[in-house]
Amino acid sequence: MTEIKIGRDATTGQLRVTTNGKSVAIGEKDSVPKGVGREHVSVTIDDGGAITLRNLNVENDTFVNNIGVEVKRLKKGDRIELAREHYPLSWDVLNPFIPKFADIRPLKKLWDDYQSELLNLQIKERRSGVLRSATGLITMAAMVLSVFTGRDNPLFLTLYALAGVVSAFFFVKAFRDSSKMPKLQQEIRESFPKKYVCPHCGHFMGNQSYEIISQGKNCPHCKAIYIK
Repeated sequence: MTEIKIGRDATTGQLRVTTNGKSVAIGEKDSVPKGVGREHVSVTIDDGGAITLRNLNVENDTFVNNIGVEVKRLKKGDRIELAREHYPLSWDVLNPFIPKFADIRPLKKLWDDYQSELLNLQIKERRSGVLRSATGLITMAAMVLSVFTGRDNPLFLTLYALAGVVSAFFFVKAFRDSSKMPKLQQEIRESFPKKYVCPHCGHFMGNQSYEIISQGKNCPHCKAIYIK
């Protein structure tokens, strides 16, 4: 959890922001009204990225979207004002101190769907191969039958004709699939890197499973903290 304390510097009258034991003065001298306390509010960010504002003194006046608050869960863009003077606390001030987060949980489904699509293509190819082998089995059955009954047997002629029809069918299907399957694989592989990205910076997470990625703590590109 990260905590940011915000108030008025009693010496310079600037806005003072303190986090992780470090303090920074922001703005011009005497730019902050005296109604703002030395430690007026705190902003905490939990491990899930939730941002909460807390009034640090019951005598302080703190407003979010023009409503007085003591404790308030914030959304980016909420209007924060301090003291009766409604001194604006800009998100431009807060953002540099707020850790970056990346909710990677949706990546699990993307990875699973990607693997499932590739597996389905492999299964279709193997099924086509198995079905093509039926042509040979029918032909073999016809030849065996001819040995015992002769080639004039109607069943032999039927099986032989069926083998020819099946062979022609799978020849046409194999010809179509020979161009169709590679195109589908290419489309899947080209679209995947566009979707399987860090939610914060948009960089491709690589061809690593979600399980491997989730073992890390931060995005290797933008260092955003993973929400898992």
